[in-house]
Amino acid sequence: MRKQLIVLVAGLALVTGSVIQAIPASAAPIKSNAAVRMLSNEQAAAIKFQGVSIGLNEDQLIKLVGEPSRKDSSEYGFEWYIYNKDYERYLQVGVRNHKVVALYTNAKEWKAGGVGFGSTKNEITAVFGPALNQIKKGNTIYQYKDNGGKYSLHKVGSLYATVFYDTKLQSKASSIQLIQQETELAFQGYYGTPSESLRSSFEQEVFDLTNTMRVRHGKKPLQWNDQIATTARKHSADMGKRNFFNHSNPDGETPFDRMKEDGVAYKQAGENIAAGQTSAIFAHENWMNSEGHRNNILGDFARLGVGVSFGGSYKVYYTQNFYTPSL
Repeated sequence: MRKQLIVLVAGLALVTGSVIQAIPASAAPIKSNAAVRMLSNEQAAAIKFQGVSIGLNEDQLIKLVGEPSRKDSSEYGFEWYIYNKDYERYLQVGVRNHKVVALYTNAKEWKAGGVGFGSTKNEITAVFGPALNQIKKGNTIYQYKDNGGKYSLHKVGSLYATVFYDTKLQSKASSIQLIQQETELAFQGYYGTPSESLRSSFEQEVFDLTNTMRVRHGKKPLQWNDQIATTARKHSADMGKRNFFNHSNPDGETPFDRMKEDGVAYKQAGENIAAGQTSAIFAHENWMNSEGHRNNILGDFARLGVGVSFGGSYKVYYTQNFYTPSL
């Protein structure tokens, strides 16, 4: 049995119009001219971000980095401990049964086995080994696309590492997610079990990740706005219910019509949408690699609301609504 992941993203700004695109097929593994120096199991297990490594117990984690700002659900079933007090050192730590089983960071300081933020794909491949395009879990083979060179998946010792690249900045490594092998192999499907907790977690993570990029690029963080988050959430639910993927709904209403109907007064506004992305991390990373979405994320807005809804042909829909109040 083979499953194939399909994702869509689209972005809308006041002047750019709608962009809809499908993810291209997986490229061949990158061939590196660099000498291969793949990490051993012990070296992989020793990878640390802000002193945190997979396998630590919860007490050790708290002693190292303190209590998290919040605890989010994940598609894998573990909890993400969110460390967002300093957006320049943003960290998500996956915890299950009081043990660290996953890590994600986009902090510029991350390093793993001599590669890290700013490394090239060839350098990553020399250390992490060839990119994978599938993982066998039991009798099922799960296929993964490299999303047009936007990320690469590697088996690194007893970990699965997904490295995300910034294609707008010479395709250099930008962020990384590590998942313990046992946790990855136990995860069946591409999507987690839909729940209100998971929906809310995805929304909050999209918000945080947006602000990490704004701070990285010298922009002020956006303020969360419940009113426009409701507008965003209703559009995501509508796309799933009526089986469409567009900024304009089947009734011809645009994002700006929907904002007006919900009483949102703005002097400028924008919208990003995505469908089929397996997590907030993947939705955000794909938006950052598309010019229209990136312009919205780094745009001169003041407020943001995020709405996620499960269901429909693409399983999960994401909407970001940005605006600056008119008053």
